[in-house]
Amino acid sequence: MRPYRVTAIPGRGLGLTAISPIEPRTKIDDCFTWELPKRDIKHVTETVLNGNYFDHPINSRRGLVAIGHISLINHDPEPNCEWRMIQVHDRWMIEAWSIRRLARGEELTFDYGYDPTAKD
Repeated sequence: MRPYRVTAIPGRGLGLTAISPIEPRTKIDDCFTWELPKRDIKHVTETVLNGNYFDHPINSRRGLVAIGHISLINHDPEPNCEWRMIQVHDRWMIEAWSIRRLARGEELTFDYGYDPTAKD
């Protein structure tokens, strides 16, 4: 059973919240990604999939889009989770790990490395 539920977060859309306490350094979930050329990323970032985009770890001309519940983890500049990129055969997978203890009902957050609400 996953340690979270999909929850409507006021002012933030859907997100993930802990269904029970989650200890530090706990793997929360993982998901595979779609790989696409960097030239197509602009189309992704102009949609609701913006927060699902990750830089490719070894190819600067490509990007990755998360598929799965991890894509619902919202941004916070002081996150309680971190993401790790691992390669499984010829595909990339993103794992979500807790940084600190999360309380029941607490929203899971990542630092996207940029402010997704900022206007260019």
